[in-house]
Amino acid sequence: MTLNDLEIELKKYKGIGEKTAWKFSKYKIFTIKDLLYFLPYKYLDLSNPIKIKEAKINENIVTIAKVKNIKLIKTPKKKIFIVIAILEDETGSLKSIWYNQPYLLKTIKKNDKLLVYGKFTKNNYGLHLSNPEFKIISQKYKFKPEIIPVYYEIAEISTNFTRRLIQGIINDFEIKNIEDPLPEIVKIKANIIDLGNALINIHSPKKIEDVEISKMRLFFEEIFYFQAKIIQEKMLLNREKGILIQYSPFLIKEFLNNINIKLTINQEKVLEEILNDFKSVYPMNRLLQGETGSGKTLIAEIISFLVANSNYKVLFMAPTEILATQHFYRFLKDFRFYDFGIGLMVKKIGYYGLRGYKAKKNKEDIIRLISQDKIKILIGTHSLLEVDYQYKNIGLIIIDEQQRFGIEQRKKIIKKSEQEFMPHFLSMTATPIPRTLYLSFYSDLSLSTLKEKPFNQKEIITKIIKTEEIDSVWNFVEKEINHNHQVFIICPRVEFDEKLEIKSVKQEYEKIKKIFPEVEISMLHGKMKSNEKELILKKLQNNEIKILVSSSVVEVGIDLPLLTTIIILGAERFGLSQLHQLRGRVGRSIHQGFCFLIPQNYSPLAYKRLKILEESQDAFYIAEKDLEIRGPGELLGNKQAGFPDLAMKSLEKIELVYLAKEIAEDLISQNYLLKGYPLLRNEIQKRGKIIFG
Repeated sequence: MTLNDLEIELKKYKGIGEKTAWKFSKYKIFTIKDLLYFLPYKYLDLSNPIKIKEAKINENIVTIAKVKNIKLIKTPKKKIFIVIAILEDETGSLKSIWYNQPYLLKTIKKNDKLLVYGKFTKNNYGLHLSNPEFKIISQKYKFKPEIIPVYYEIAEISTNFTRRLIQGIINDFEIKNIEDPLPEIVKIKANIIDLGNALINIHSPKKIEDVEISKMRLFFEEIFYFQAKIIQEKMLLNREKGILIQYSPFLIKEFLNNINIKLTINQEKVLEEILNDFKSVYPMNRLLQGETGSGKTLIAEIISFLVANSNYKVLFMAPTEILATQHFYRFLKDFRFYDFGIGLMVKKIGYYGLRGYKAKKNKEDIIRLISQDKIKILIGTHSLLEVDYQYKNIGLIIIDEQQRFGIEQRKKIIKKSEQEFMPHFLSMTATPIPRTLYLSFYSDLSLSTLKEKPFNQKEIITKIIKTEEIDSVWNFVEKEINHNHQVFIICPRVEFDEKLEIKSVKQEYEKIKKIFPEVEISMLHGKMKSNEKELILKKLQNNEIKILVSSSVVEVGIDLPLLTTIIILGAERFGLSQLHQLRGRVGRSIHQGFCFLIPQNYSPLAYKRLKILEESQDAFYIAEKDLEIRGPGELLGNKQAGFPDLAMKSLEKIELVYLAKEIAEDLISQNYLLKGYPLLRNEIQKRGKIIFG
């Protein structure tokens, strides 16, 4: 039996119907294997019951009590049989309810002494134990040091049902004998147990110490698989042929003089790191992380200029059409002194630019200009990879705001073309990657960091504002508009949802129009058409729009010198790093920037989180706090949502990350293709699909 043999749809296992399988699937549990890796979040020690008066609402409890009375009723509406028992001990009494189990009336009798364990909850029947499991205490029953796993109740599936289901799977599939993908040498070096025992002990521990030992095994294996794949990727890239980019300090100086910009000390250091990569025979594979407004795009422009000057092409991919369009306009302006054609291709909109001038083109025209070598730098979204065209002579790929871009994706670009070398690669992000995440998922990428802000930029004044104080914000907005400045108002959602009652773009747009009836106001969100977005972007750049009500689509890249104020409604619904990026849209010139965080639900936790933004402008500190509060899954973002929970939990054990990395490097360096380890190779390939797509 291998893990692959457990890739069986849940609905094919006894006791799981279509409806239950569907409920599990909402939480990414699709197969028998997935369910085995759905770990308990806590354990109940039945040898240590509590008194009734110690029971806490919404917690699972274990108690011993006597049955004072028990009865069966039938609900009038839904016709459901309910068994209700009143249990008591010397400290008090509580109600216990079992739904649709009328036979219990024959099992449990008045004056029986019960050991019960279940969730103490509250609904229309008041405070009670809901569907608790129980043991009838008699002279024959003796306490056992039994440990009961407790699972999260997902989609109304009780922890008791999940526990019985997993116990059945462990027995039916003889999990103890499952083949372990990890080689013995790895387990010995890591000092971990085998997979079968880990899975059994974590779901049926005999003592609580077994749980920690089993968790260490499962945490280690997950981070080890990711590390092994990353190391393979790095070694494979070092076998690929790169290209040397010719440049001289004079060229760089000329380019900067033409656009009248001086590099910061930090930018000079990062540029030197990249230029050293250009001298290597291996393709560059680098992640550039930097504060919002620290000048990442300028670095991208300089190296694009050097690559184009060496007669190679550049592909520059941005996460949104809005950002891609803005990059195009910036490149068009800054490259106006050179005969390098600049292209923009986003869905139906395309442009060809040369020496500061542009002409609208369709997709076919853009492709023709690329093939004629008239476009040296092509800017667009990730749809550039889906174009039915064989790119040739690509020397550099730049990805904005997406850290992951693997060797297979680069090969996709050069596939079937005459290109025999691998392009250089630079990924840029304004969300700093905490060291733990970098070591775990990005260590194949060389890391460069920009921390300095450009000269003369002021720190953004950030304030948390209660909803009832919002009128003071609108008064402030009016003053800023009178100074010919611009304002962004950000909402968590595009459409209004009556159930969630979350601030939405369309709803707030109508409200703001009433507050400022004589002001030019527009809205922007990802569901709009490309030409609508482009028109709004142009009007913003021309200062024709004073207030923009938007979704978080403006999180990255929008660069407006007159934008001084950003108001974030429902601020508690955003991550700290995302809020910091949104805040970075303002104050990008000599004008003072302001950020108002307005939580919709002003809870102590929301205030504590937002206070971090109010007190700090350090993106790296904020990213670490984001990791601490929300966890790595959220920080990585939706595009990386495929990372398993186990991998995310393993990051809390930094020593485990170091150990897994060290052992993986040792194994892969000696046996790159993992000959003799087919099960291990299979698990590593699966992680590769998650990381690299």
